Amino acid sequence: MRISSLFSNGMILQRDVRNVLRGEMNDGEVVSIQMDGIGIPVFSDASTRTWRAEIPAFPAGGPHILSILVNDQKVMDIEDLLFGDVYVLGGQSNMELPVMWTTDYHYDEILSADFPMIRQFEVPKMALFGKKSEMLEGGNWVNCDQEHIGGFSAIGFYFAKAKFLEDGIPVGLIQTAVGGAPVESLMSEENLIACYEKIRVEDDSSGVCNNDKSKCCLWCYKGKLEQNHDEEFVRRTQEEDLKRQDNWHQDLAERDPGLQNNWKDTWEISGKYETFVMPSTFLGTTYEEYKGSVWLQNRIEVPQSWCDKKVELRLGTLIDSDTTYVNGQKVGEFGFKYPPRRYFLEPGILKPGENTITIRLVMDGNIGGAVPDCPYCLKNGEEEISLSGEWAMRKGAESERLEGPTFFIWAPTALYNSMINPLRDVSCKAILFYQGESNCEYPQHYAALLKDMVKEWRRLLGEDVPFYMAEVTYWLGDGPVYKNDPFDGVRKVQREVVTDIPHAYLIPTYDLGMYNDLHPQNKKEVAMRFFEKYKETETSDH
Repeated sequence: MRISSLFSNGMILQRDVRNVLRGEMNDGEVVSIQMDGIGIPVFSDASTRTWRAEIPAFPAGGPHILSILVNDQKVMDIEDLLFGDVYVLGGQSNMELPVMWTTDYHYDEILSADFPMIRQFEVPKMALFGKKSEMLEGGNWVNCDQEHIGGFSAIGFYFAKAKFLEDGIPVGLIQTAVGGAPVESLMSEENLIACYEKIRVEDDSSGVCNNDKSKCCLWCYKGKLEQNHDEEFVRRTQEEDLKRQDNWHQDLAERDPGLQNNWKDTWEISGKYETFVMPSTFLGTTYEEYKGSVWLQNRIEVPQSWCDKKVELRLGTLIDSDTTYVNGQKVGEFGFKYPPRRYFLEPGILKPGENTITIRLVMDGNIGGAVPDCPYCLKNGEEEISLSGEWAMRKGAESERLEGPTFFIWAPTALYNSMINPLRDVSCKAILFYQGESNCEYPQHYAALLKDMVKEWRRLLGEDVPFYMAEVTYWLGDGPVYKNDPFDGVRKVQREVVTDIPHAYLIPTYDLGMYNDLHPQNKKEVAMRFFEKYKETETSDH
C-alpha cells in the first residue's frame, strides 16, 4: 500500500468539502480507511492496483486521526490532522522566498512567530520527464514555530498569519514555487505542445531562439522535450555539470594564495594593496571581466559593550559567492549571488578595539562586487557601525568563466510532472501565484501559456478555484543596471490576461520593487495585498 507523502502527520485538509484520498496497493491487499475510528468507504480497482476514498466534509478544527488499514491490520495513523483553509502557493522565487531571507523587515514579528495551527508542506523539488508522478514522495508538514519559520514562504507566512488572526481557522500552505521556474515547466507535455502549436499558427515570426540550455521557447521546445525524455542524457549531463563545477572551484582553491597563506587573518599594514570601495561593483573597472577570487579586508573599532552580544553582520548582496571571516573565524558563506548576506556573530567573536572583517569573493559568471544601496554594517540593536568606504583588496587566483549548469528543473514540463500533477484531487481554497520573471524574453507568448496553465491547474484542483496572481515587480538589475525594466512586457500581459481568466485577480506590486533587488524583502506588504484582494473577492463571490 502506498499513498502520497502529503497525507502525513500534522496535515491540514480543506474544511467543509469532501477530500479525496487515493493510493496504490499490491495484489491481495484490501485497503480500508477510518476517521477517528469510523469507517469511510474505499473504492478499489484491482486492474490498476489503485484505491480511492472520499473523506466527508468536516468543519474547521481538530485534531483528528486518519487510520489506514490493509487486510484489517492498521498500517498507518495520520495524527494531528486539522481541517481548515488550504492554499496552494505557486510560481518562482518571489513566492518561494523564505522568511529567513527577509529579516531586514519585521524581524521582531518573525522572532515571535508561534502559530501551531498554521502549517506548511513544501513539495520536494525535482525534475521529471516523459511521465507524470501520481503521488508525492518526501516532504512533511511543519508548524509555524521558531524551529521552522525560517523555511516558510514569506508571502505564505504573512498571508496565513493575517487570515488566522482574523477568523481563527487553521491554515495549510502547500508550497510548490521554485526559483527561476518558467511557466512552461509548470505545464504538462500535451498542454504545452497544444499551446505552442496554437501560438505557431498565430505568430511564428516575432523573436528567435536564445539557445538557453535550461529553458525553452517556441523554436526549441520540441527538441528540449525529446532530448529530456532520454534519462541517460539527463543523468550524464547532471554528472558532467557537477564535476565541471567542482573541478573549477577546487582548481581555484588550490591556486588561491589567500587560502594557502591565511589571508583570512589580519594583513600587514602596507600601501601595496589595491582599494575596493564598499559597496560597488567592478563594472567599468579593470576587473569587469575578471573571473576568479579576490580578497577584501576592513578594520573597524568595536566598543566593549558589543563584545558579549549577538551582533549582526550585514553585507548586502555579494556577487557571485562569498566566504566571510571576522578576526580570522569563518562566520558565513553563500554560494550564489541572490541571498542577502546577514551573518550573526556569537558573543566572543568580536573583541574590544580593532576587529578585522575579511571576505573571499568569487566571481564565476557575473560582474562581481557588492550591490549598491543595500545595508553594509555591523548592527547591535539600534546601533550601527557602517562598513561602507574603502577596503583593502588583494587578487587571489584568476580563472576562466565557469559555464553555468543545465537547470533541468526549469525545463519544459519538469515541475508539472513531479510537483503539480501529484496534487490532483487536492481540495484547496485558492491558488496564490507569483511568476513571470523567467518569461520576460518572450512576453508575446506568455499570455497563451499562462491561460492554458491556469486551466490545467484547475482541472487538477477544481474548476472554480480562485487564482490570485502577483504582478511582477519593478527591477533594473542587481549588478549592472539596465536602462529599461526587463519585465515591462510580462507586466503588461499580466494586466491584460487577468481579465480573460474567470475568477482570476491581479495583485499590484510594481511600487514595492527595488531597482537593484530581484527579490525585494518586504513580502509582508505583498502578502497583505493578496489577503485584502482575497477578502474582497470572497465577499463578492459569496
